[in-house]
Amino acid sequence: MKLFELIIENEDTDGIFAISMVDDPAIMAWGTYFGKEEQRFAEVDKEQSLFIAPILIPNRAILRVDGEGNPYNVVIRPEVVKRLSQLYLEKKYQDQVTVEHKDKVEGITLVESWIKESATKDKSLLYNLQAPIGSWLGVFKIDNEEMRDKFRKGEVSAVSIEGLFEHKLVEASKVDLSDKDIEDFTEEEADEFLNLLRILIFGEPSISSSYPGEDSEYLYHKNGI
Repeated sequence: MKLFELIIENEDTDGIFAISMVDDPAIMAWGTYFGKEEQRFAEVDKEQSLFIAPILIPNRAILRVDGEGNPYNVVIRPEVVKRLSQLYLEKKYQDQVTVEHKDKVEGITLVESWIKESATKDKSLLYNLQAPIGSWLGVFKIDNEEMRDKFRKGEVSAVSIEGLFEHKLVEASKVDLSDKDIEDFTEEEADEFLNLLRILIFGEPSISSSYPGEDSEYLYHKNGI
């Protein structure tokens, strides 16, 4: 299986253009919602509804499927994650939010954004969020009552990016799942098999290489996905 890095080739065109509120995140990291009725953390303003979540995690392989049904993995390096977080703010996309990569929603704004730099002193520890160093985390202010209800019910519990990237081939995976019984899988092979099974059951992971308003055919040819 091929492994690609998602890279920024041109800062005028490449990058993240929206963040989607989802239930099944491709990066396999979930956030925490705090409504005004919840009293678990004194650090959270009880008059606001806030959602705190990892946005991107560096070096985490994400399984994708191309237009011909062939699986491949993508990763984003720490320095690219950091630059993506900066570009997102520079281009003032803080209120560009969708739900499950479909409908754009109003009343959700990214109000805090940071890169985790310490395993023991990072703000994410206040919210019991587990994320490695180099992760991009954010706090979203939820002023949309319908979305607050979705968070309360657990219908959305994480975020996923929508963006445009170049793909740089890194290597072909050494994992070969063919002609092998499941009980003989190594841990690495089992993880890859479960990721592939997840794709077949639930569809493509929620990380997206397109964004609202971009022509899908253009993206298909540009990114090869």
